[in-house]
Amino acid sequence: MNTLKNSLSVLFVILAFSSFAGGPKTTATETKTTAANSGEKKIKWLSWDEMVKLNAKNPKNIFIDFYTSWCGWCKVMDRNTFEDPTVAELMSNYFYCVKFDAERKDTINFLNKDWVFIPGGRNGYHELAAYFMQNQLSYPTFCVLTPDFKLITPLKGYITVPQFEPIVSYLGQDFWMPSKNQDLETYKQNYKSPRTTPWVAPQ
Repeated sequence: MNTLKNSLSVLFVILAFSSFAGGPKTTATETKTTAANSGEKKIKWLSWDEMVKLNAKNPKNIFIDFYTSWCGWCKVMDRNTFEDPTVAELMSNYFYCVKFDAERKDTINFLNKDWVFIPGGRNGYHELAAYFMQNQLSYPTFCVLTPDFKLITPLKGYITVPQFEPIVSYLGQDFWMPSKNQDLETYKQNYKSPRTTPWVAPQ
């Protein structure tokens, strides 16, 4: 799994860098071809406690969006990528999806330990966020976990729909596991999106 993590980490750093290069001003207006229809799929974001309870009854992979209130790219990711109905459907099928404020100040009891807010730096941070983010506190960071809360990989930075969709499909179906014998780059090249109309980048 270390080899997978290393290759994925390099890929996601490249993706994040290429996404950031244009700056937030390029994402101010989103094309309204996705959310206009009320019947379109939406991600059901869960709290941490809700996810833990559901996972105890029906184990499933977990996707955690670690964000902060001041993170502009977190809001762009919400608006441009997570609102896409195809992305939403894939994520809903494969994951319990959690929104987690990385600077929240409450105590969370998890894995027989109390995880607390740590003051300091810009605004402080929550121990549980730092644990899954491997102490690399950049936002947004998305952590994909197994049902027993083992980290598969972190994804960092704003990721556009065409980049994000095959990655979510790959990770959600556990193709990262050595037994599946699936390489991410090969999977992306052969990936066929279930969407019926092409994704249009925000202007």
